[in-house]
Amino acid sequence: MAIYREKVQKWGTRLSARYFARISPDKLIAALQKISVGPSGVLFVHSSLAACGYFAGGPESVLDALGETCSTLCMPTHTYCYPEDPDNIAPLFDARSTPSKNGVLTEMFRKRTDVIRSIHSTHSLAAYGPLAREICTNHYKRDTPCGAATPYAMLVSLRASILLFGVSFHSYTLYHTAEDASGSEWAYEQGRMDTLRVINEEGEQRECLSRRQSRAPRRFRETGDLLEHAGLVKKIELGRSALLFVPDCSEVHDFLVERLRTTPDFLYQTCVASLR
Repeated sequence: MAIYREKVQKWGTRLSARYFARISPDKLIAALQKISVGPSGVLFVHSSLAACGYFAGGPESVLDALGETCSTLCMPTHTYCYPEDPDNIAPLFDARSTPSKNGVLTEMFRKRTDVIRSIHSTHSLAAYGPLAREICTNHYKRDTPCGAATPYAMLVSLRASILLFGVSFHSYTLYHTAEDASGSEWAYEQGRMDTLRVINEEGEQRECLSRRQSRAPRRFRETGDLLEHAGLVKKIELGRSALLFVPDCSEVHDFLVERLRTTPDFLYQTCVASLR
């Protein structure tokens, strides 16, 4: 009985350490030192701090640490300002004030001095560094949120590194860029073009047309496992979660585009066998 209680106590201690993880600045820095951003110096981060644990230095210290790993730091600041249906008026997007729906870290980041945010009603992106303006320019002038000539396609052309900080591949926005490049019939809602509203660089209200991404169920997490098995992802434990690091997103992009062209439904829940 005493041995049983001892085992339960040890198990409880380990469980507590995992689910109530306190992450010191040193632990965070040690984890980030295990990644190496590519030649362009661009790092795109999806994040969930709470998934990893409690960061003793606070969210600002996490942003500072991420900034030290790269020359240009990017984060999604999606707002999903869609019209309720094609006949309705879409909410007005203002890059200066419309809050991000991608978590506390992205909202803090977009408010920082000299951070540039792309102008797009649904899938804006914020960036800081020498390539920030180049990445973010003219987003609202494109007819897709994440396709050709958008900031996300720019990340691919720059061979940016991607960091999934406490989140799974369900958050990997560049899936949509690969869907667009492959010509997938499931990438967008067929026949739908939304009229979106933004405030442009001159402070003027503008309407712009954009294709609506399909809401078809996708096998994002399972495809992430496939990418890990292919050696395109590095996993680093941190607190009660992990960092999933993609050194070169163009390699993942090419992998996904090739798969989508040869097996068009492999990313979608209509086809389970193709993921085996």
